[in-house]
Amino acid sequence: MKSRLVLSLAFTFAVLTLARADEVFVRGKDKAIIGTIKTEDAKGVVINTAGPDKKKVDEFIPASDVLDTNYTDIKPVKLVLSDGAYKLARNAEKDALESPDPAKRKSSLGLAISRYTEATAGVQGPIYAKRIMEYKIATLMLRQAQTEQQPIDKAIARLHAFKTAYPNSWQVVHVMPLLAQTQLDVKDYKGAAATFEEMAGMDALPAETRLGAELEVVRVLVKADELDKAQKKLDQMASRAATNPAMGARVKMAKAELLMGQKKTDEALPILVQVVKDTNDKNVKAVAHNTIGECYYR
Repeated sequence: MKSRLVLSLAFTFAVLTLARADEVFVRGKDKAIIGTIKTEDAKGVVINTAGPDKKKVDEFIPASDVLDTNYTDIKPVKLVLSDGAYKLARNAEKDALESPDPAKRKSSLGLAISRYTEATAGVQGPIYAKRIMEYKIATLMLRQAQTEQQPIDKAIARLHAFKTAYPNSWQVVHVMPLLAQTQLDVKDYKGAAATFEEMAGMDALPAETRLGAELEVVRVLVKADELDKAQKKLDQMASRAATNPAMGARVKMAKAELLMGQKKTDEALPILVQVVKDTNDKNVKAVAHNTIGECYYR
């Protein structure tokens, strides 16, 4: 009887171990991509999954589309897979985001931060696992401070520390705009522009991401009413965009926003209409349509 119980437990553990798999949560997809995460960097995540023919294939997800990752190769692993600080932290984070009870959301947010902190202290596994937990701690601390209307200094310091420690991570693509947004929230336009300038100069990031950061600098300068500087920056980018239609459409969008900042909506409108006509980028097209509506409103 005892031997059968041991064999049963061993079989259960083997099944659970075989069933374990990493997850990548992707923007626009309802379900996570399941497989084995092979590499992560500032350009994106490569996960090995089973293809239509049951053969394993590598799938690349751009960093800008990665929302979250979940790892199974985190030691020490217990037989009861629902146990452990990492699992408890993820459960608490889910409650903090989705619970209909405000009190539950508040308490779960604090619990998630403490459990992730506990998990980082003793985690054994790939660097990706520790890195995601440090990212969670920093972003959840910011959410907690903003929700409770408390000072955000400690959270900002954690985000800066993360950016410094992990410049070649998919998370940095999200961390730096988050830092810039906190600066914009307090009208620190100089700081926000500097953050986006730094992002634009990071060689580890994809070219499209660096371009996006440059365009954000222009938008920040428009918000700060530094229109001459915005125009100079845009002129520099326009020459580079001449042979790149995708980049050209985004530069034209920024030019239209600059003209609107100068109250020249009549000049901005035809540029926006042309962008809608020429571009195949659905996101750019959507923003152009919205900006056309704003032009007519003004």
